[in-house]
Amino acid sequence: MKLLPPDTLLPKMYGNTGTPAAEYVELNALLLDARVPQVIEMLLSGNKDEAGAQLDDMADELHMHGGLRLAWAQVVKMWLLADGENHEAAISKGIDTLHSLMAVDNRSGVEYLSIVAATIYLLAFAHYKSGENKKAEKELGKAQKLYERLAKKDSDRFTPALMSAVEASTEVFKSKLKKMNVLAHYQVATELYLGKVSAGVTDAINSLVDSITAEGDIHLKMGNYRDAVKFYTKALRYQKRISASMGEKELRISVNLGKALLHLSNRRAAGEQLLNSILPLAEKMGATTEAEEIAKLLSDENKSTFDIAAFWKKLFK
Repeated sequence: MKLLPPDTLLPKMYGNTGTPAAEYVELNALLLDARVPQVIEMLLSGNKDEAGAQLDDMADELHMHGGLRLAWAQVVKMWLLADGENHEAAISKGIDTLHSLMAVDNRSGVEYLSIVAATIYLLAFAHYKSGENKKAEKELGKAQKLYERLAKKDSDRFTPALMSAVEASTEVFKSKLKKMNVLAHYQVATELYLGKVSAGVTDAINSLVDSITAEGDIHLKMGNYRDAVKFYTKALRYQKRISASMGEKELRISVNLGKALLHLSNRRAAGEQLLNSILPLAEKMGATTEAEEIAKLLSDENKSTFDIAAFWKKLFK
């Protein structure tokens, strides 16, 4: 499970009255404080110590006002603690943030839900890194549902966070049933991207490919090889709209497609053929990891097709 970058996870500030978030006046009031955009810029540029110091300077004032303004600052601080691998302190700060959120009257607004989702995701991250998997599973499931709800309201802003939360589930969730449930969340993201592709939004194709590929990855991990082949094939078909040549993304998907095909007795030859055809390309691209993986898959396949029964007869005839 990975820590999401601040521009994906943390609630964004809106200053334009024409934006959908303009009604959330309390959080927008943060924009009146010049230190807030400074904190955001510091985070995005990697100046984390300076961002933390700025938040400390603002602490007394924010505690006095409370509400979403305080919760926003707390979740930023929580991100900094998680980034610094201070997971125990991050969990403590997350609990403080939830207490601040409980004091907010409007609990249905986008900005409120955005901070709740970020807090719960960060709690899941900190608990997972601390070895508390059961808590992480529960929190990550709640974060997924919140991001799914938010993505339906504002897909451009929240779908990347939804995708990342769902991707984390494939690592955190242990049971096959829970992993199957993860697919439902990916399907929501895929539908959102498909809508944008149908509407002619070219940039959405790249995200759509990532979403479909992720569905294939889940099926591959679970041993649903026919479904994995279906999703990888679909991902490659959409990827060709972006690039007709073999790039890193196409190579990675193709390797996994070959891997899935090798597990299907009636498609094994197609898998070998695919892997043999992309091995020179991987070597030419300098994709050492992929080239080594392809070579190993082909080697293992040769071993698996070795006729042990025939060898046994020859040995003891």
